[in-house]
Amino acid sequence: MPHLRRAGLQVHENVVSPLPYLPASPLPEKPAFQRALLRWYETHRRTLPWRKNPTPYRVLVSEFMLQQTRVETVIPYYERFLALFPALKDLARTPLQKVLKAWAGLGYYARARNLHRTAKTICRDLGGKIPRTKEELLRLPGFGPYTAGAVASLAFNQPVAALDGNAKRVLGRFFPKDCDFRQASAKKEAEKFLEGWIPPGRASDFNQALMDLGAMVCIPYRPRCSACPTLKFCPTKGELPEKKPAVRKFREETWAVALVEREGRYLLHHNEAGGLLSGLWQFPKVAVEKNQGKDAGRAGLWKLLKKYFLEDFGLEVKTKSRLPDQEYFFTHIHALMKPYLCSLADPGNLLPPSKSVRWVKPSNFSRYPISTAMRKVAALLGR
Repeated sequence: MPHLRRAGLQVHENVVSPLPYLPASPLPEKPAFQRALLRWYETHRRTLPWRKNPTPYRVLVSEFMLQQTRVETVIPYYERFLALFPALKDLARTPLQKVLKAWAGLGYYARARNLHRTAKTICRDLGGKIPRTKEELLRLPGFGPYTAGAVASLAFNQPVAALDGNAKRVLGRFFPKDCDFRQASAKKEAEKFLEGWIPPGRASDFNQALMDLGAMVCIPYRPRCSACPTLKFCPTKGELPEKKPAVRKFREETWAVALVEREGRYLLHHNEAGGLLSGLWQFPKVAVEKNQGKDAGRAGLWKLLKKYFLEDFGLEVKTKSRLPDQEYFFTHIHALMKPYLCSLADPGNLLPPSKSVRWVKPSNFSRYPISTAMRKVAALLGR
């Protein structure tokens, strides 16, 4: 708690903390804050599919999908995913390629791979039982402090913090304005304080109430303070304490993408190299960073692409036409894709299908797990 004490805040056993010390206004008691928030939640909670029957597995899937993705985007993918894999054992025994195909379009595919690994680990090593505690969950693939806290709290009612972006915004009202939850020390302190607020036996409801309050009332830039059930406790009511988010920096890359056609079919390659788009099918490509001089230009990219085909596939390709550039933003990469419509220089030099290579009709692309970025390129074939 030193961060808060240095900021001139008081910490009391039975009050909502950390509130700024206001001599003319007594600090509210925890029970009053808890009652106000939970009463509001009972009436105004969001209707979300994973809340209808919050089994540990359903909560687990939802929390992986919600990492870095908005609720409204997740809902249709979640419902389709649960229809395909209604139980943990169904997910664990399904080949990864089918899991990735079910995930296709949601992005951040490492989440799908980690979820699949977690399901297999739980079924193989833990008797099919999802761990109940945050500490145990943190040992599984893809679990960070937030996801572990959310599953422990929402699925098992464990009294641990689950601070998503919405809950952080609400909690930020009670912290010093210069407190930055992106800093590990401040975030850890906030979690400790939040755990001190959780009413006995109501961890799941309390954490979700904070999330919903941030999503529906204490929204960025235009908070609906008059509708807030905790307004009388808020030291910054009517203000906009939230700082603008830091500008995300992307690594700029240029991709040369080859759409190699043979008898109405196109070459798809299974990415087994790891890293970005690992485990997905894609058109063969080479990538260079934007600042890599002549290699980032059209001529340099085509030269690299031809070399790649000779070395990796034993094929010589020739360009038929250039297609319009496409772009896509990943978590940390801005990819400018320069697609080439290509053919084989020697049509008789056939590349046989294998585990990592397929000749596929455009009408059958949907059968393969293909990233949204590559789907944008594939859409050019229908123009």
